Amino acid sequence: MRGSEMESENIKAESVAVRGVVGQGQHRLIDWCITPVYVVLFFGILCFYHPIHLVASWCSRRAHKYLLDLMNVSIVLNIRAVTGARYRVIGTPTLPPGRSVIIVSNHQSMYDIPMMMWECRSREVGFIAKRELGRWIPSISLALRRLGSVLIDRRDAGSAVRAIAEFGRAKEEAKQVAAVFPEGTRARDGVMKRFKTTGVKTLLTSMPSAIVQPVAIRGNWELLRYHFWPVPYGTSIELEFLEPIEPAGQSADEVIAEVEQRISKAVSEGGKTARNVR
Repeated sequence: MRGSEMESENIKAESVAVRGVVGQGQHRLIDWCITPVYVVLFFGILCFYHPIHLVASWCSRRAHKYLLDLMNVSIVLNIRAVTGARYRVIGTPTLPPGRSVIIVSNHQSMYDIPMMMWECRSREVGFIAKRELGRWIPSISLALRRLGSVLIDRRDAGSAVRAIAEFGRAKEEAKQVAAVFPEGTRARDGVMKRFKTTGVKTLLTSMPSAIVQPVAIRGNWELLRYHFWPVPYGTSIELEFLEPIEPAGQSADEVIAEVEQRISKAVSEGGKTARNVR
C-alpha cells in the first residue's frame, strides 16, 4: 500500500473512532437528562398508589389485585416512555384457570416482578421474596405482605424451606400461581447464575398438580446497571414465555434441570428466531 493510501486509511479509522466517542457522549447526556424525570415518576407511582392499595386491601382482594395491575402497567409505561426502552414480549404465558402453576424465571432486576405480573395479570401471582422487601417500600411491601406472596429469611434455611412449603400448599389448595427466581439474587450483569434448587424442589413437592411455566428475561439488568445514576436510555428488554413443562412422570431434579437448561439457552441466545411476539 502506498503512503497516500495508508494515510487515507488512518484518517478513516480516526474518523470512525471520533464518531464513536461523540456518540457515547451524546448517549450519556441523554441518560442524565432523563434520569430525574424517570426517578421522580417511578417513585411517584409507588407513593401515589400506596394509600390506595391500603384502602383496597381492606375492601377486597379483587380490588387490591386490580389496583396492583394498574400500578404495574404504570411502571412498565414509565420505563418505555421515559427511558425509550424497547420492550418485547415473546410467547404467551400458560396459566390454565382452575389449575396451580409454578412460574420459574431468571432474575435480572427489581422490574422483573411488575413486568411479569402485568403480563400474567389474568391470574393472581404470588412470589417468593426476601424478607427485607416486606418493609419500607411504598406499595411493593404492602402487596407482598397482603396479596399472596411469601417473605423468607434467607439466613435461616430451615425456616425458609418451611415457609415455601406452606406457601406452595396454599397455592395448590387454591389452584393459584406461585413464582420463583431460583438464582436466589439478581444477575446484575445479565449473566445467568446457576439455580439453587431447594426452593423449586419444595414447590414441586408441595404443588404436585402444578404445570411449570419457564420464563427467560433478557436486558432488564441494564436499567439498573448504574444504580439510577444515571438511568440509561434506549435499552432493550425481552420477556419470553417458553413452552410449559408437565412434571408428571419426572423427578423434581429432572424437571429443574430441564427448566434451567431451557431458560439458560433462551437467555444466552435471545429471541431472534422466536414466534408469537407481542
